[in-house]
Amino acid sequence: MESAKAQLGAVPRIVDERCQVCDRCPARSVCRSKALVRIDADEPPFVDSSRCYGCQVCIPQCPYGAIVANGRE
Repeated sequence: MESAKAQLGAVPRIVDERCQVCDRCPARSVCRSKALVRIDADEPPFVDSSRCYGCQVCIPQCPYGAIVANGRE
């Protein structure tokens, strides 16, 4: 059975080495589906692919380039 939401593009991923673990992550603030999840305050977030629409609005919002389209770096 297919998901009810339409997947627009590839689900992005976080490059942990680039992530600066911002207190107020600008990419998380623009994610309408709340797919950027951070469990631990001192750990980088991850993209919950079950929530992500693949809109990739978060990618340009990260000032450190830590969010990339899957397959690109």
